[in-house]
Amino acid sequence: MNHLTDTQLQGLADGTLRGPEGLAAREHCDDCALCGGELALYSALAGKLSALADPLPPKDFTATVLAAVQVREAQMVQRRHTLYAALPAAALAVFAIVGWGFSTAVQPGQLIDGITVLRTVVSVLTPVLAAIRLPLGIGAFILFAVVLIALSRTLRPAQARIAGS
Repeated sequence: MNHLTDTQLQGLADGTLRGPEGLAAREHCDDCALCGGELALYSALAGKLSALADPLPPKDFTATVLAAVQVREAQMVQRRHTLYAALPAAALAVFAIVGWGFSTAVQPGQLIDGITVLRTVVSVLTPVLAAIRLPLGIGAFILFAVVLIALSRTLRPAQARIAGS
């Protein structure tokens, strides 16, 4: 004869074993003295545990949780500020690399060297772009380019006025 498992007996004792399986387990406990004794033990234990009162939280529980939340938020703000500080530096580096690329004269012999340099630059920048997340970097670069274009269009009329005076 198969006896009930501890899980089945505990489920029967606390009322979570229901349906046909629960009915079959109850009938087995009525017929089997060993399982019936175990069920009585688990039932008594479940009754004593349900009579226990929940412990009160410490008096400073809310303050401790709020302090932990504030620390976490401060860390997130610090990470965000670090990222914001890194974006202009990365944009400036990309701008300098692109400017350097346009300033050099491309000759067939130098093209292979340029490809080698480009592969080296890409291999160096890959972890940087992975760290600052490429889509965020591209978005920042586009914003940077828009700001530079707006500034250049704003400053041209001012330079023309100065030259004309």
